[in-house]
Amino acid sequence: MTPMDNETAIAIVGMAGRFPGAPTIDDLWRNLLEGVEAMRPFTDEELAEAGVSLSVARRPEYVAAGAPLEHADAFDAEFFSIPAHEARLMDPQQRVFLECVWAALEDAGHVPSRAEGRIGVFASGSISSYLINVLARAGEAAPGDVNYPVVLGNDKDFLATRVSYKLGLTGPSMSVQTACSSSLTAVHIACQALLAGECDAALAGGVSITFPQTSGYLYREGGIMSPDGRCRVFDAQAAGTVKGNGCAVVLLRRLDAALRDGDHIHAVIRGTAINNDGSDKVGFTAPGPAGQSEVICDALELAGVPAAEIGYVEAHGTGTALGDPIEVHALAAAHGADGAPPQRCFLGSMKANLGHLDAAAGVAGLVKTALVLREQTVPGQPTFSRPNPALGLERLGYVIPEATQPADAPLRAGAVSSFGIGGTNAHAVLAPPPRDARGEREPARGEYRVLLSAADGDALRESAGRLRARVAADPGLRLDDVALTLAHGRTPLAVRTGFAVASMAELAKALDAFLAGRDHVDPDAVVSAWTAGDVAALDDVGDLTHARRVPLPTYPFRRTRHWVDVPQPAQTREAQESAPCKGDALERAIAVITGHLGAEIDPDQDLLDLGVDSMMLVEIITSLREEFGVALPFSEIEGLRTARDLAERIGQLTAPVAATVIAHPAKEATLSCDPRFRRVLNKVRSGDSDRNVFLIHPSGGTTFCYADMARHLRGDHTIYSICFPLEATYELRSIRDMARVYLSVVRDVQPSGPYVLGGYSMGGNVAFEMALMLEAAGETVERVIMFDSLAPESYLGVDEDEPALVDSFVSLLRRMLPDLPVTADLERRSVRDVLALLPGKSLSAATRDELERFFDVWRLNVSALTRWYPDGRIQADVLMLAAAQRQGYEPTDRLGVRVIPHEEWKRHMSGELTIVATPGDHFSMFHDRANLVALAARYDGLVADLRPVRDDCRATVAATAEAA
Repeated sequence: MTPMDNETAIAIVGMAGRFPGAPTIDDLWRNLLEGVEAMRPFTDEELAEAGVSLSVARRPEYVAAGAPLEHADAFDAEFFSIPAHEARLMDPQQRVFLECVWAALEDAGHVPSRAEGRIGVFASGSISSYLINVLARAGEAAPGDVNYPVVLGNDKDFLATRVSYKLGLTGPSMSVQTACSSSLTAVHIACQALLAGECDAALAGGVSITFPQTSGYLYREGGIMSPDGRCRVFDAQAAGTVKGNGCAVVLLRRLDAALRDGDHIHAVIRGTAINNDGSDKVGFTAPGPAGQSEVICDALELAGVPAAEIGYVEAHGTGTALGDPIEVHALAAAHGADGAPPQRCFLGSMKANLGHLDAAAGVAGLVKTALVLREQTVPGQPTFSRPNPALGLERLGYVIPEATQPADAPLRAGAVSSFGIGGTNAHAVLAPPPRDARGEREPARGEYRVLLSAADGDALRESAGRLRARVAADPGLRLDDVALTLAHGRTPLAVRTGFAVASMAELAKALDAFLAGRDHVDPDAVVSAWTAGDVAALDDVGDLTHARRVPLPTYPFRRTRHWVDVPQPAQTREAQESAPCKGDALERAIAVITGHLGAEIDPDQDLLDLGVDSMMLVEIITSLREEFGVALPFSEIEGLRTARDLAERIGQLTAPVAATVIAHPAKEATLSCDPRFRRVLNKVRSGDSDRNVFLIHPSGGTTFCYADMARHLRGDHTIYSICFPLEATYELRSIRDMARVYLSVVRDVQPSGPYVLGGYSMGGNVAFEMALMLEAAGETVERVIMFDSLAPESYLGVDEDEPALVDSFVSLLRRMLPDLPVTADLERRSVRDVLALLPGKSLSAATRDELERFFDVWRLNVSALTRWYPDGRIQADVLMLAAAQRQGYEPTDRLGVRVIPHEEWKRHMSGELTIVATPGDHFSMFHDRANLVALAARYDGLVADLRPVRDDCRATVAATAEAA
């Protein structure tokens, strides 16, 4: 290869992104290596929520599939000092892009508060479907009304400049729009700005998120969209692409500057080029072979790289029968122009994994190519089995990998193509990161100060947990690199801590102690104070002579939902005419349930008393949805316990709607709890007295276990259960978030104490945090009832990696579904693969969907447990109904959850701790009938002495109990 010209080469020093199923670049790379396809089918419920009519969804050409970006409606507005009302009106594309920019700057260790030069911003985005499909329909963007917050928050012109304004960046700032090639064109312009000296660092990236995310599309033969929701790039069955969603951002610096300053370099951009097809093609939207070939030749010439050196090309690769061959032939023509084409060159396209990211596609391809060169590994194409004959691969030197493989020889150069509708073509030539020109480094010596800061205590603890995981995962990490990166590559925020340590082992111990509670940290090892304005103090973190910036975990944003809800329209005449009457609904519902049970039922009989478990109830709900053509939400089934309950709810969903009244948010009545959370509360047992017990869900999110137990109880108190609200998943990221929301629900029913709270497993931990909050507010908590809840110290060091979680989930599946042959080889796959490999006749598609959703909730709750530690001690007594068999519960063992004595709870409480053993292990204590009966008997004997609630809230309890 031609020697690298450091004065014209550009280093990629920071990368960040969010993609479907991959919230970070590391997650993306893992999914690419494992061949994960982010595209998935949408359920009838999701289609209905997206506003897709039943008549459209049932058309044979309708493809109900896509690649939605998780939690795109959520944003950490407070972190960026954006008022909530303004955040609601902003296109989520702008919000996601802003967060990814911050992550890219932190990944590089070049944050604005410490930057010495100007930083430019070059950004690309797709059209604001949030404006068209959400704000306009909600009346926030009326025709002829110039609403500046809406315009500024949704027009692509302001994507880059908003970043510059919020972060104080003074380099060039511009939006770059060339359709599908926009973001790679933005990279080209950023490189030119760096070489011209217009800025010292440049952010370049793109974002594309379409709303509603869970609506499909109508397939048109000969169009660019896939007929089955899969993108088969280069394959003989290639028939179209699928819309994807995501965002990617890179931070670029001149290579000589990056080497001088000790930056971490992911890869090097040797040269870029752009052009346009002009009119030399069959139509405006058609690809231009000549233009594509010319832009590749130009980029190779500018890079000084012969075509023979190119070992990998990330193609535009849309998976169309016509477009793929045109692109491959244009590439071959360019590579053969100097007479020495590559002898063996891998081709890939991540559209097979993510779908088409539109304006973000080019920079996403750049990120993948950088990773391929950095890791010297080529991911397989997940949808490829047999090449499209029109490619002519048998006479070319191109190889399409079916499976991930290491490079058989060092990949010395790679390239990425991005071609836009309208003819603007972009191509970039990359090289692996250079070897360290300064040779071997002296080891870190002496003591270092490792500094952490965040906007609040929860985020600080999460940052510490992420750093601890990074330290454990990378034994080669150097202490001086960590100290330098955290001192110079992070913005000091309001809540801070630090550790004075002399080795990575000491840092690991200090982080473990911090995560276990500040009182466990050796005071002599803690950095007591450091200030944002004291630059000298930040510099004085140890001997940084040989230190370099390294990628470390970026800031854990505290995202909450910011969204303008669209009113549901009145039902169509078609739906009204097909809506059954209530009497008919009851008869039909009974017939459906009878078909599942094989026996006649009473319409008012509790289905759980008939032996219906949660999985069978999902099957029944699925059949009812198909029978009535309604999107009966699965999240409601815990409160629908009889055939009559189900029929009445179906009647509500199918009843004609006369009119829709929308209240302006500012004029709505104040509610004591968010209406979205009201259905989390279920009365599982009615008592004769006015005493209440509120039981919180375990980590799986459901509360069927309490309903099963309640059938065996004799006491006279009422039991309410609180399940996990699936419609607000991302707003409940921590135990404290859940406690705050669940308390609002509890106090709707019982405004004042004394309170009795509890829960099974994780539910006990949440109940403990609720007790802390109630006591801090001056309320009385009589008792916290825990069913084998583990002390917070048990979760220190828990493995949250996806393989470990999947492994644990498979073992949990074996306990939940013992009749299913779940084989050992499933542990190494993704959850979706695990469920897909289960015997086809054993579970319906709906049940598989619910199991996948169960996994998502369980994973989120496991993460919340690992980050929680009580901030104080409760005064209430604690009753622990503990599983007698403490050892050998495989799901927790596989995560590394520590089995420690329940007496550890004493350090967190001032009241009395009573521990009573009950038969079974952590799972079977509730799920084995004999164990459950014994558990109920122990509960009855220990909870019979509950005090009544105060007289001043009895009326409220009586009035709200039935409504709840």
